[in-house]
Formats: sequence, structure tokens, C-alpha cells
Amino acid sequence: MILVSILTLLGALSGVQAQNGNCTKLPLGNGPTISPDNSYAFLQSKELAAFANDAPTPSNYTQSFKNLNASSTADNYLGYITLDSYDTNICASNCTAKDECQAINIFFERDPTLDVGTECPNPPSTTMIKCVFWGSAVTKKNTNNGGYMNKAFVVAVAGSNGYYNQKAGKVEGSTATAISAPSAALLFAPLLALILGNGL
Repeated sequence: MILVSILTLLGALSGVQAQNGNCTKLPLGNGPTISPDNSYAFLQSKELAAFANDAPTPSNYTQSFKNLNASSTADNYLGYITLDSYDTNICASNCTAKDECQAINIFFERDPTLDVGTECPNPPSTTMIKCVFWGSAVTKKNTNNGGYMNKAFVVAVAGSNGYYNQKAGKVEGSTATAISAPSAALLFAPLLALILGNGL
């Protein structure tokens, strides 16, 4: 009963309603496999950080932040694609092809390999590489989506870089480098890992 209450609290803190899936297989990502398979190792991964820190700034784009542990929540969301590799140039070229696209956010996302449900509350993870398009500038300030809990599984973000093009105009606070704070749910993840006894 206590465990159920904690999981419910974490879901409320994340602001995302947990789903009750049927444990069917979900698509696998092309990002690195992180070991041990828990959110703490994912967020602290030097391998993921290296991809973000070493990524080139695409031509005709300006970097607004790099290697954050959150994804952007800017205005005018234009969808996303998944990538085969952490390639900022491919991400940017897809944005440039869209007349209204002004910025991109590329990052690694820790996702479940199964549709999380009662029978599989904390399945093994896979690492997706996402390229998100925005019709407004992405900044360190509006990059605040640190992830959420779905039952016992933690969806987390790492190696998040943001770039904007000339359509976005001048953006204050660009080239910011920092590790953003994860959501409240992720802050409680280590405690929950101890309770569950098998990590998150």
C-alpha cells in the first residue's frame, strides 16, 4: 500500500498521467545501451554527455544550450523524428526544410521497451535519439521537461542540445552550458529504487 502511494505521488509530481499498458513490445531506439539499466546511470552517463558536448553546431544555426537533462517546451511545437545517430546536421536539415521551423532540440530519451502496465511496471529501457522541431527559439529557460514516472518506469532525458536559426532572430542567453535540474519525480527515483530493490 505504501509503495502504491509513493508511485502515485511521483506520477502527480511529474505532471504526467501514468498509462496502464498491455506489455506489448515497443520500438527500440538507436542510442547507446546504458548499464546498469536505471535512470540514475542514464542521467549521469559520460557517454551520452560526450555526444552532446562534441556535437557540431549546424551551419546557419546558433547553439543556445548543450548537455542539459531536460527537453524543450517552447512555443509552436512542430513534431519530431527519431534519428539513427546523434547527428545535429541531419536534425537541422529537417528543420530548415520546414518554412515555419526556427529551432531544434536533439536529445537522448530513456524509454520503455514494453507498453508499461500492471504486469510490467518497470521493463528494460531503450535509448531513443529524438530531434524535435519548434516554431520559436529554444532556450535554457524553456528547456524544463526533465521526464516523468510511468508506474515504476522513469522516462528521462540526457544530452539535450538546442539550436536556433536566423528565423528566430536574436536570442538572449545563448550558448548556455549547464546540467538542468530533473523533475521532482526523478529526484525521488533513487529512494524508490531502494524500495523496489531492483533499481529504476
